[in-house]
Amino acid sequence: MRRHLTMLVVLVASLALAAPAIAAVEFKYGGQFRTRAISDYGLQTFTNPDGTTDRNRNFVDTRLRLYFDFVASEHLRLVTKWEVGDTRWGNPAAVGRSSGGGVGADGVNVETKNVYVDFGIPNTPIWASVGIQGIKLMDSWIIDDDFSAAVLRAQFDPIGVKLGYIAAQNLNVSDERDNIDALFLSLDYNDHVGPGALHANLVGYWQYGHQTPVSANPLGLVTPAGPIAFDPNIDKNNLFDLGFKLAYSMDWMSAHFNFVKNLGKVEFIGQPDANYEGWMIDGGMNFYHGPYTMNVGGFYTSGMSFDDTSDNFKQFTYPLGTYKYFSQIMGGGILDSPALIGHRDGAGQLTGQWTGFGTPSNIWTVTVGGSWQALEATKVSASYWYFGASERVQDRDGGSSRDIGHELNLILNQGIVDGLNLDLVGAVLFTGDAYSAEPSGGDDVYQVGARLLWNF
Repeated sequence: MRRHLTMLVVLVASLALAAPAIAAVEFKYGGQFRTRAISDYGLQTFTNPDGTTDRNRNFVDTRLRLYFDFVASEHLRLVTKWEVGDTRWGNPAAVGRSSGGGVGADGVNVETKNVYVDFGIPNTPIWASVGIQGIKLMDSWIIDDDFSAAVLRAQFDPIGVKLGYIAAQNLNVSDERDNIDALFLSLDYNDHVGPGALHANLVGYWQYGHQTPVSANPLGLVTPAGPIAFDPNIDKNNLFDLGFKLAYSMDWMSAHFNFVKNLGKVEFIGQPDANYEGWMIDGGMNFYHGPYTMNVGGFYTSGMSFDDTSDNFKQFTYPLGTYKYFSQIMGGGILDSPALIGHRDGAGQLTGQWTGFGTPSNIWTVTVGGSWQALEATKVSASYWYFGASERVQDRDGGSSRDIGHELNLILNQGIVDGLNLDLVGAVLFTGDAYSAEPSGGDDVYQVGARLLWNF
């Protein structure tokens, strides 16, 4: 008994000594809960167990994200972000991102999204974040994803500076041929003096793909696309992106302009080099008047004609990796259309002649839309989009075309209680001849769904 009492006294004393250190760490938390019901037709072609094909999807899924910050002081914190899902209802899979939706649940589906330390370097204006973190550059036109990275940042008002390294792929620690590394420099200018706010951003991004075909293959850019194996015919693969952004906002309007140019080249062994020559331009304006908002805009991404025999990459391409959202069907929207929706050949396989959601390339669009805040908790939004191919692609009649189609979006956002919101979505794409070369590609595409969302 005496021995047990002594052990208890030692334990209590140890906890008492540790208590001040534990109390010094502040704990912050938050998260997001999302459940969606989605029905669409024409976005993908599925092969059923009996060999028949279908072009429709109907499912419900749930996702939970949890954010935990451990704050030691104003100069040091640990940031974590975890995700459960997306769990598709009725999916009995034992392991995987969408497991746990079957009878009995028990899914092994917790994902690590962010784990990084964020700290200020003593006696300098420099902050550093090291670990798995989210990075977004140039409104997602360069990169927008979670990366293993180290980033330094400093603020010299009105200019902010970021310098970062990203390890996009390192499959073999003893062989660098399949490595994908990146460095970036971002300069931000923010002027809040006067009636408006001016923001300018200059970004330089260098991706060294070693001997991989990364960025040269548009179908391998959206994560999780799987490992990118090295190509023995490639000696070096260097992609340079130079981006510029200008934005201005006032009480009654806001405007933005983005431009990104692909530079660099792929050096082949025993073959001519292939230069990256793609580019994009994006712009738009929003107007605010009481409960009404109106927007106009569009973007253009360069492409390469399907019968072009040039060795160079004229289509706009991306580093690994990004998710660029825009409209509901062609651009993912709030229901997340399948990534890399794009031109398909006669067998229904993606060709990369044009790509949409995720990494838009060889497409251009103009859009006009608006929203009405009908009630404090009720908002209605509508928009029209026209999509065309920048360079002609194969069509389903055996010829070529640039007409991808017209898209209409309608969204009702309804607040329910204490930050819980319900979004009802309806969208249709009236497809043109350039949408697909497969025979069934002439069908129009539709999507309807609902999203229950709570940010807490």
